[in-house]
Amino acid sequence: MLPVLIAMAAGMAAGYIFRDSRRIFSFLDPATVWVIRLLLFLLGVGIGGDRALLAQVPVLGLKGLVLAVSAVLGSVLAARLVLGKTGLEMSAGPPVKRVENTSGIGSGIGNWKAMGGSFIAAAAFFLGLLSGVLITGFPQLPWDPAVVVLYLLMFMVGMGTGGDPTVPVVIRKHGIRLVLLPLAVVAGTLAGTLATALLWPALTVRESLAVGAGFGYYSLSSLLLRELSGGEWAAIALLSNIFREIITLLAAPLLVKMTGPSALPAAGGATSMDTTLAATLQYSGRAWTVPALFSGVVLTILTPFAVTFIMTV
Repeated sequence: MLPVLIAMAAGMAAGYIFRDSRRIFSFLDPATVWVIRLLLFLLGVGIGGDRALLAQVPVLGLKGLVLAVSAVLGSVLAARLVLGKTGLEMSAGPPVKRVENTSGIGSGIGNWKAMGGSFIAAAAFFLGLLSGVLITGFPQLPWDPAVVVLYLLMFMVGMGTGGDPTVPVVIRKHGIRLVLLPLAVVAGTLAGTLATALLWPALTVRESLAVGAGFGYYSLSSLLLRELSGGEWAAIALLSNIFREIITLLAAPLLVKMTGPSALPAAGGATSMDTTLAATLQYSGRAWTVPALFSGVVLTILTPFAVTFIMTV
């Protein structure tokens, strides 16, 4: 855990130092995407090489899907309950009409493109899974390549956060009420996954809560759980948090219609700052993009703390 935090802190410092370098940050975002895919590939290789674990993948996928649905429902209901009583819900403004959006961001095509990123991430994992099954005799290294890639990812995520000039501006403009959205997501996610674990004996409470504490951040949560609990729960965490992202994108109009505009940034969790932001813009309205960005940043930073705390308390 400490090396992960050091890597993130070092990245934030580097991001702040080089915050005015457009060249660095234009390279950072696509590079981060490829590092995530590499990490998912390596996780797949590890699971594919474990024949006993590989045989359980269909069951693990079902568990991941159920936990994803419970996390989304819990987050959406908690956000509606909390934000609906603060006035933030009423001040957010009406949804953006499709005809007003000519940039391509937040369009139906944009949603499918964002979801395509989820499918590519899943494909990277399953390609690694297939490689682990078919290729034998991988070289034994003195260090775990997946862990090394994780440290690199944390540095890059920290750098992106530290170099983002909008974070302090958003905090100053909107004040303490911004914190309510990520707090509602945390409470709703944990409540939903806890209820599911209590109702389904096949799930253990601690690991189910840790899966939920990924908040949609599938690459980090899955690797942390691999180190803390083993390959089975790493696979569940990976699949569950990918499912959470896909559910948010597919069910976006229905969620907003049923529970209000806070539903999308709540359902998206950590992904509300990137892949599900376009859906928030389209269906919840422009006024919700700032709370969504802030919530995504907070949940991204919170994930390693939350997963580790739940598994070690």
